[in-house]
Amino acid sequence: MVHQPYETLIHKSEALEADAVALALPEVCGDQALEASACCKRPRGRPRAYDPDLVLKKALHVFWQKGFAATSLDDLVEATGVNRPSLYAGFGDKEALYLKSMQSYRQRISEQLDTVLSCNGQGDSLSTIVGRYFDIMIGTYTGQSEHPLGCAFMCTALNEAPQHESILEMLQNTIEEFDVRFERFFTDAQTYGCLDAHHDPKVLAQMIGGITANLGVRARAGASADELRLIAKNTTRMLFG
Repeated sequence: MVHQPYETLIHKSEALEADAVALALPEVCGDQALEASACCKRPRGRPRAYDPDLVLKKALHVFWQKGFAATSLDDLVEATGVNRPSLYAGFGDKEALYLKSMQSYRQRISEQLDTVLSCNGQGDSLSTIVGRYFDIMIGTYTGQSEHPLGCAFMCTALNEAPQHESILEMLQNTIEEFDVRFERFFTDAQTYGCLDAHHDPKVLAQMIGGITANLGVRARAGASADELRLIAKNTTRMLFG
C-alpha cells in the first residue's frame, strides 16, 4: 500500500490555518474592527520570538502525556510559551501542530537508528546490532519524564486514527517506513552471510515491529527500563542466537 507522505498530510491540516488565525483574533484584539492582516502581520524581516524545533518538542510532550483529544490549545500555549495567534501562524491548527511534532519525533528516532542499523558482515553480530536498536527505543520510552510515557505513536495516534484521516495515514506511513527499513537491514544481513537464507526479512521486520510496540505499551504501563531490556535481550537471543 502506498500512503501519502507526511508533507501532504501536513498541508491538508494547514488548509484551515488562515481561518484559525482569524478565529483567534478576538482573543487578542477584543472588539476592535481590525482585519487579520493588520492585527497579525509581522514586520518584514523580524525574526521569530521562539525556536520552532523547541516548540515542537514541547508540544510533543503535551500530546504524548495527555493524548491528542485531551490536549487543549491552552495546554499548548502554556507548555510552549507561544500565544495562540503565533501558534496558528507558525504551525497551523492543533491537528497540524500534532502532525508536525510527530514528524519531528520520527525524524529524531530515524537519525538515531541510522547510526546502528547497518550490517556489512565485518562488524558486530546481528543480535548485538538489534540489541542496540532496542536500547535506543527503551531509552526513548522510559527517559522522557518521571513517569514513563511509552511510545508516542502508540499512545497518541491509535486512539485518534479512526476519527482523523491524516493521523491514520501518518500511523500507516510510520509502520510502513519501519517495516521497509528493517526488511532492508535483514536483507543486507543475508547478503553478507549474517542471517540464514531460510529467514524471511519481511517477516522478521514485522516481528521486530510487534516487539517494539509491545515494549512501548509495557513502558506506559510502568515497566522499568531493566525489565524491558531483559525482554529485548531474550527476544534477540531467541531470534538470532
